[in-house]
Amino acid sequence: MNEDIENRLRRALRPVDPSAGFTERVMRALPAPTSRVALAPVTVLRSAPRTSRWQGFTAPAALAASLVVAVLLGQHVGQQQADRDLRAGLAARAELLQALRITSKKLDLAYQAVNRPAPAAPPAGENRS
Repeated sequence: MNEDIENRLRRALRPVDPSAGFTERVMRALPAPTSRVALAPVTVLRSAPRTSRWQGFTAPAALAASLVVAVLLGQHVGQQQADRDLRAGLAARAELLQALRITSKKLDLAYQAVNRPAPAAPPAGENRS
């Protein structure tokens, strides 16, 4: 399908030679030429543009200002990232301490269960069923 579209486009956009007499018809349709008067070239003398002593420093000053802004912005973003990392670290520390407390309590319970005295054994002749 794509090849069919491409082929049709190629056929529609191929160069076509103009018909016979085309140039003559175009020339007749144009308005008649008018007489031209040759003018002498005009030379305008201009004085050299006046430059201020500070105009030479505008581009370097703009570059320096943009560099200072970029550095300060980078420091600000870096400080914000450090603050976020610190808060995340403190939150992780708090979670770890809580998990250690819970684990300690569970281990204490397990230790107590393991170290409890065993219940007294039933007499030998007694049937447990």
